[in-house]
Amino acid sequence: MKLRLPPIYPITDKRLSGFNSHFQILKELVRGGATLVQIRDKDTALDGLLADLRRCGEFAGEHGVSLIVNDRCDLALCCGAHGVHLGQDDLPAEAARALMGRGRIIGLSTHNLRQVHASARLAIDYIGYGPVYATSTKDTSSPVAGVRRLRNACDAATRPVVAIGGIGPGRIREVLDAGATSAAVISAAMAGGRIAKNMEALLNEARAK
Repeated sequence: MKLRLPPIYPITDKRLSGFNSHFQILKELVRGGATLVQIRDKDTALDGLLADLRRCGEFAGEHGVSLIVNDRCDLALCCGAHGVHLGQDDLPAEAARALMGRGRIIGLSTHNLRQVHASARLAIDYIGYGPVYATSTKDTSSPVAGVRRLRNACDAATRPVVAIGGIGPGRIREVLDAGATSAAVISAAMAGGRIAKNMEALLNEARAK
């Protein structure tokens, strides 16, 4: 599948959204204009999560939405997702590519220039870089990078860059203007359960010049 990164890259969070399933969140994100969505879940029991992901996979296929699963190649394959996003401590990218095949998307989180440079040798499609700003939605020991380091990472990267970490209204254009192809959002998309409206507003900000 050819990667088409949209300017806003939403990541699901059931706790922040107030919704009981990723399927419900996905439907609202798509209603607000999302064309690519990452499902992220560290807490739900595997049987319930897989059932939820399968509904997401079916819905994404019917609506032309690219579905990315965080961390787990096995779950991505089981639900028919279009790709997987890996952290630095997850399955190595080359092993993930062997499992996922050439037709699926693989993203990789990076947190410094050393990791960005190393990513050039890997069979991946895009990199995430951050945290750009302080964030409470991801457990990370990586220091806040800031926009200057994001710009350096974008200049050094050989793949499209998704900026992540503390990005919300008022910061979208800043990270895109620094060279990121896309801005990943979690809290800003989930806030107040107004997911479709949040998504629409974030896309409008991304497209404003």
